[in-house]
Amino acid sequence: MSGKNKKLALVLALIFIIFLTVDSFSAVCVFRFPDRDVYKLFPKATNYKSVIKKIDKVTKQKIEDFLGQPLDADETELTFYEIYKGKELIGMIHPHAERGEYGTIEVVWAFTLEGKIIDFVIQRQREKKGDFLASKEFRKQFFGKDVNSPFVKDKTKDKDKTKEINTDLIKPVKDGEKGSTAIAYGAKKTLAFYKFLFGKE
Repeated sequence: MSGKNKKLALVLALIFIIFLTVDSFSAVCVFRFPDRDVYKLFPKATNYKSVIKKIDKVTKQKIEDFLGQPLDADETELTFYEIYKGKELIGMIHPHAERGEYGTIEVVWAFTLEGKIIDFVIQRQREKKGDFLASKEFRKQFFGKDVNSPFVKDKTKDKDKTKEINTDLIKPVKDGEKGSTAIAYGAKKTLAFYKFLFGKE
C-alpha cells in the first residue's frame, strides 16, 4: 500500500471511530457509585443487592404499548437494586440513561415498593444546565410521582410527542428543555419497567 493510500485509510478509520463515538448510545447503564449513592438516596439503608430482570417478547410489547415508544436495542436485560434496612426491603433503585442535548444523561432513580419516586441522582451528564438538572428545585418536582403521572404529553399520531415533557407537571430547566425532557421520559420508562417486570400491574 502506498503512502498516500495509507494516509487515506488512516483518515477513514479515524472518521469511523468518531462516528461510532458520537452516534453510539446505551440506555442500559451501570450503577457507578452504589456504595455512595444507595445511602445518599436511602439514609436508613444498611445493605442492598442487585436483581436482574430479563424482558421477554410479551413484556416488551406491554412496555412499548404503555410508553408509545419502542425500547432501545440494548434494553433486553435490566438491573435493579433492592434496598434493605436490616432484613426489611425498603425500596428500589434503577439506573437508566437517556439522550440529552449534549450526550447521555445517566440517572439513578430511587423509588418506593409501591413505585413512587423518592429522589434521583445524576451520575453522569454533559448538559450546559447540568447543575440545574441536578438541583433539588428541579428534582423535587418528581417526588411522590408514580407510573401513572403524566411526565410526558399524551400520545398522538406523532410518536415523538410521547417523549415531550409535560410542562403542566414538570417545569423544565430554562435553556435545558431537552435535558429536562430526557429525565422526565426516563422517569416514566423506569417506573414502567418496574410495573411490568415486578408484577405491579
